[in-house]
Amino acid sequence: MTQTRVVRTVCSPNCSGACGINAYVKNDRIEKIEPAEFPDERFRRICLKGISMAMQRIHHPERLRYPLRRVGERGEGKWQRISWDEAFDFIAGELGRIRDTHGSRANAWTTMTGNYGITATTSPERMANVLEGTWFSYLGLMGDAGCSMGYLPTLGVFNTSNEWADLVGSKLVLIFARNLADTGHSEMHFLFGAMEAGARVVVIDPRFSRTASKADQWVSPRPGTDAAMLLGMIHVILERDLLDHEFVATRSNAPFLVRSDNQQLLREDDLYGNGSQQTMVWDERASCAVPSGSVKHVALYAEQEMTLADGARVLCRTGLSVMREAWQAFSPAQAAAICEIPEQVIVQLALDYAQQTPAAIWLGQGAQRYFNGHLAFRAAITLGALCGNIGKRHAGVNWSDGAMFRLLFSLPEEWRFPGGKRASEVRGTRMMEAITQGDPWPIKSLWLAGYGFGTQSPNFDRFVKDVLPQLDLFVITEQMMTPAADYADIVLPCVSYYEDEMDLVPSAENHYVQLRQRAIEPVGESLNDWQIFAGVAQRMGCGEHWSMPAEERCRYLIGNSSDPAVANIDTQALFEQGVARLDLPDPHVPFADGVFPTPSGRIELYTEQLAEHGQAVATYTEPFESSRKPVAQRYPLTLLTSHPMHTVHSQHTNLPWIRELVSEPRLEINPSDARARGIAEGDLVEVFNERGTVQVKALLSSSARPGSINLPQGWWPRDFPAGHYNDLVHVTNNPAQDAIIESNFAIFDNQVELRKCPVIASN
Repeated sequence: MTQTRVVRTVCSPNCSGACGINAYVKNDRIEKIEPAEFPDERFRRICLKGISMAMQRIHHPERLRYPLRRVGERGEGKWQRISWDEAFDFIAGELGRIRDTHGSRANAWTTMTGNYGITATTSPERMANVLEGTWFSYLGLMGDAGCSMGYLPTLGVFNTSNEWADLVGSKLVLIFARNLADTGHSEMHFLFGAMEAGARVVVIDPRFSRTASKADQWVSPRPGTDAAMLLGMIHVILERDLLDHEFVATRSNAPFLVRSDNQQLLREDDLYGNGSQQTMVWDERASCAVPSGSVKHVALYAEQEMTLADGARVLCRTGLSVMREAWQAFSPAQAAAICEIPEQVIVQLALDYAQQTPAAIWLGQGAQRYFNGHLAFRAAITLGALCGNIGKRHAGVNWSDGAMFRLLFSLPEEWRFPGGKRASEVRGTRMMEAITQGDPWPIKSLWLAGYGFGTQSPNFDRFVKDVLPQLDLFVITEQMMTPAADYADIVLPCVSYYEDEMDLVPSAENHYVQLRQRAIEPVGESLNDWQIFAGVAQRMGCGEHWSMPAEERCRYLIGNSSDPAVANIDTQALFEQGVARLDLPDPHVPFADGVFPTPSGRIELYTEQLAEHGQAVATYTEPFESSRKPVAQRYPLTLLTSHPMHTVHSQHTNLPWIRELVSEPRLEINPSDARARGIAEGDLVEVFNERGTVQVKALLSSSARPGSINLPQGWWPRDFPAGHYNDLVHVTNNPAQDAIIESNFAIFDNQVELRKCPVIASN
């Protein structure tokens, strides 16, 4: 009789928790899974998504098992099974032909977050670099970096947070647009722990989420107005002088003098022509401008006319003086009018945050999914800095941190750029324009890996109609025949993470790295990403960069990391126990030393490089599309597409156990909005705007804010009678965001209308 064996591995879709898993295997099938042992038992978790993935997706009837080549028209569904040799030969031949005809940059790659293994995540970029092609930046058309664009200019990092366990000890926790109960199963218990220890929790979210239902207070601002609410709180704190003077003076650049003529920081060279770029502050005792690093009696508010080295007279003010003037437009009354919430709510939250310390702010992806979504994060960081709640226990302005980012941002140069070869990068959110317009160069092939492009990217219909005809080759690496794979020229079957070789799996929510190990043999002829790219690379004369064995890859990535926290991991524990913590203090508190990786070494509340975009200081702008824009006359409802509880994007919606709980998509609409349109529970409705339509059944719910509707995302086009919600959304380039990283996909920044679909009588 075959014995059951237990394999410690990792659940690693894009839910960010990366739960350790004990997989019970018999006859090369997983019989059950359970949480694996963990150094910190608080991270020993599991959920229905993970269980159903192991038990129902691996051998799903729709699972791809062999390489397929299109034999009909794109999207016609006619395929021919081919061997891997045939697939590799065909792809290599086409890539070579395109390179010889249009140049190496005509071949492009991109990826998303379908697999948290480091090898799987980084292989597409390595391939683009090895062949000196085009790399569409991580996350492709989504961008999804609005959070980071709030952090990078101010704190000098792409992301940061105190550890989840550090919540216990907070007196006040403000949660902006983060539905932890549905999307953070491994972390929600930390919030409960904080509440049991005395923390008061306030959830700020237009929608009454399950997290909001557990909070002490729910605040429902108009969608996309979080920044205005935060600026209203800041106004209260400044007017009542509740800011942390010492922290602002020594840890931020708020005291730095700003020139009124060009909105740039005043430098020593401006005054003396000595070439020094040292920023200047106003010394209250000496009544003169001095270099920022040499004064103890710095003025937070000052306004002085200065004589520059060239004789010009220029009015200079401290950054905080500039900010205070800019924020006069966001009094509590004005902010309340923008957000459509009571003024007293803003005032009281400001007083509580300033006085009930330590206080923590936690922001979710929902806050950044607007055209200027980064401004909410910028405002939150500004609020945290003014009150001294950054770099201290039980506080912080938190979004995401963890081993995932540490590993990705510290990859060895030779790993990313084998042999020193580099791809040319194009911003992912410009993908469609780059391909259709041939700007900045012709692109004739596109290879997607780990990317549910047909459900997770905007305007897939446009991609099919306008972009695809420009491509000579469209390759997809997938496990299922997804909506995007339907249109590929070649579909390559890849393994699930239970079938993969050894790989490193870091979490985006904690500081542990785990070792993913193969539990069962690959289904059919499936290969992993490394093997697939290696097969093509060998035929194109660069196979030497893809010859490193799996365990050697894992040890190489750790041992050669540029981040000491990664390089100093206890590798013996990692390879023997399957999990090890980064070499960081426990708990890890970012910026506890008061040093920030910015040009000034401080929190840069005044950001001079964004002055030309009107964003030198934290501000608010009305969403690109909103209930207050002219577009609302035709399309009065704001469309939200929240992350649901039972699926990670589109990975779980076709699994039987999930379908038992959520059998079909439902549109959440407030009863008042439904009545105004003659819509009843269960009616089939059409949601539409000038970009597209989708048909879906209505779910009347008071959790939806009047004036907005919510359609949980992750559903495939086939789940709707007609259309898809991503046909309704837009991707619009944002110059300010492009100046930081790249434009963000404004998923929630879309106005729509809906109507009841006519009932067609059956014969």
